[in-house]
Amino acid sequence: MTSYSEARKRIVSMVPDLKGWRMFRDGLAIGGSPPWIVVGLNPDSTLRGEALNATACSGSLDIRVVGESQLGIGIACEKLQQALDGAYPGSGFSRLIPDKDSGIFASELESQSTSRPFMMRVLTWRVSWEV
Repeated sequence: MTSYSEARKRIVSMVPDLKGWRMFRDGLAIGGSPPWIVVGLNPDSTLRGEALNATACSGSLDIRVVGESQLGIGIACEKLQQALDGAYPGSGFSRLIPDKDSGIFASELESQSTSRPFMMRVLTWRVSWEV
């Protein structure tokens, strides 16, 4: 039986650290300013058998990459995709299936030094696990 906390630990630990990027693995960036990579695992459904017993859960691994330039964000996202597309967390889990890519857009965060908005890109993978 795999709890959400165990599933989260196994899936989020697969996200590689990238040089020059601060990594936040709890879904929230705290303190300072970008460049950031913010990782979250969001469960969204539970499959149940006839007796209403839970058999599997599914969710999305969401990664927000926030920085000053499209080039830097593009390179970071390429490295993340290479590491995570089809990655296998282990027995009882599905592979990580690429799901959504927001493309790069101007975020609501603004650089204090340049008064320009930081750029952001959000990547999402689908994953499921036995419970």
